[in-house]
Amino acid sequence: MISKFLTRLVFLFVLIQLFSSTGSKAAIHSPQDSIRENLPSLNGEDRLQALLDIVSLVAMGDDLPAELEALKQLRAEAARQKNVDINGLSRVKEIFCYYNYNKLDSLEKYLPEHLEFMALHEQWDNYYNSWEAKIERYLHAGKTQTALKETQLMYEDANARNNNYGLGVSAHSLGVIYQTLQRYELAIQSFDEAVERLKKEENISLLLSTYNALSETLDADHQFDRMLTVAEHWKITIDDYKTGAEARGHTPQLNGRYMYCYLALTVAHFQTGNTAKAEQYVKIAEEFAEGRGLVSQFKLLHIQTRLYEHLGQYDKAIAYAEENFEKMIGFGDSISALTVLENKARLLRKAGRGIDAALTYEQVMLTKDSLRNLDMAAQLDELRTIYEVDQLLLENEVAKSRAIIMVLIIVSLVVLLLGYGIYNFRLKRKNRILYENIKRAQQAETDADKVLETAPKDTLSKEQILFRELNNLFRVKLLFTDPKIDRKEIAQLLGTNTTYLANAIKECAKGMTVNEYINKVRLLYAGNLLMDSVKLPVDIVGEDAGFSSRSTYYRLFRDYYGMSPTEFRNISKEKRKKSVD
Repeated sequence: MISKFLTRLVFLFVLIQLFSSTGSKAAIHSPQDSIRENLPSLNGEDRLQALLDIVSLVAMGDDLPAELEALKQLRAEAARQKNVDINGLSRVKEIFCYYNYNKLDSLEKYLPEHLEFMALHEQWDNYYNSWEAKIERYLHAGKTQTALKETQLMYEDANARNNNYGLGVSAHSLGVIYQTLQRYELAIQSFDEAVERLKKEENISLLLSTYNALSETLDADHQFDRMLTVAEHWKITIDDYKTGAEARGHTPQLNGRYMYCYLALTVAHFQTGNTAKAEQYVKIAEEFAEGRGLVSQFKLLHIQTRLYEHLGQYDKAIAYAEENFEKMIGFGDSISALTVLENKARLLRKAGRGIDAALTYEQVMLTKDSLRNLDMAAQLDELRTIYEVDQLLLENEVAKSRAIIMVLIIVSLVVLLLGYGIYNFRLKRKNRILYENIKRAQQAETDADKVLETAPKDTLSKEQILFRELNNLFRVKLLFTDPKIDRKEIAQLLGTNTTYLANAIKECAKGMTVNEYINKVRLLYAGNLLMDSVKLPVDIVGEDAGFSSRSTYYRLFRDYYGMSPTEFRNISKEKRKKSVD
């Protein structure tokens, strides 16, 4: 069997080499074409293997229709030969094809048919791995609640079948969801269950992924002693698998697995005081990371940034953070890039580079405002989608049986009221989270202003000096509370002209106009009044902050804070009451 496998491997290698070295001729006669020419003369297992080779070669490109066509031919031949193993393999490959090309609609459409086939032939690894792909795609799309519902269905299915692997996959998926929601205690419990179940399985791929996710969660929860123990078990598992595979004459590709494991060991060691071991392990991780994809590079650069920050080597840490930021922006991952940018701002501050830190904090605040609004819209879209699906199911039931129309109407009203109640509950919860994010953002903005205030005058530009004087004037005299205040009067009080004033605000407030900046200061002042002066009517707060129009006040407040002044005050009261209790 090994000899036959090696022969086929050499055959594929030769075809690929011929393809890459024959220039324009290869464009006409590809390796797939060569295999297809031989297909008519092949039968049985040889024909199936040739079709599998075509699938593997097509997958090296970026052509979804070609991959699907190759899989269709493979499945048709497997069905003709009644080879259920290859048939099942083609189905799971099709599901992951939709997953890789981000075709959630197709994945949802064809998954039930493929799961039915896999269950019929008891191909449980394929069955639960395919189902998990759907859950992961929901998570990638930001549909966390939908992913949670799907995971609960998979757990119930595995429990009913008493299938250990299915329960392990379900526990792993549940852990990932809780990790996404930052419910670390629940995530750790789920990952622990997944580890115990997956240890009993021959295929360790998901077990290694679970070790990785568990280590990340322990890191986030600051359980570094436990993280060290888990990472050491993780490494032993990889070592044992490698030794066993080599004894069977197989050399597994484990560079990625080892890289993530050594990065976890790096963090666990420097967080528990063993920096020498940490430096040793990060070097090993760097070797395993060579030639790997961008996602691996992101992780490596992140851990390098943390390690050298811990060692007090801030310039080196900043350099790694900058490199990671540029790679993430190029990759299109703006959310992760924002976290890296926050880390960079903190490092700049630690390194004594106050002005650079202030400018970076300002960039973080602007980006956060944009992402916050996008996240709110995505969450509401998911709620609406879930509701619309439920309504469609109800309509289908009505069409099937007119005899129970009245019952369905009552059910629909209940669902509607329940959906409305859930929507209000989730909206309030989201507003609470938004309120906390706003407070953190305001604190970061205050920190950035303090850096500017305390910076030596000779290190500032004339625009930064004028901007600092403007903020001091606002803080002392509260000029912005006068609805009639204009740029000319402010410029006169500062001893400058309106052009210099506008230029200073544009440079130091990220392109804002004078009026936009005045309104921003008014909004910050209004927010503080709503939190501190709980008996002051909401409309009076707007007047005291300098807004001449109630509608303008409400519109600008919602645009800036993401909620109405009344909602903002209610949440602040709730937070104040909890802190007193």
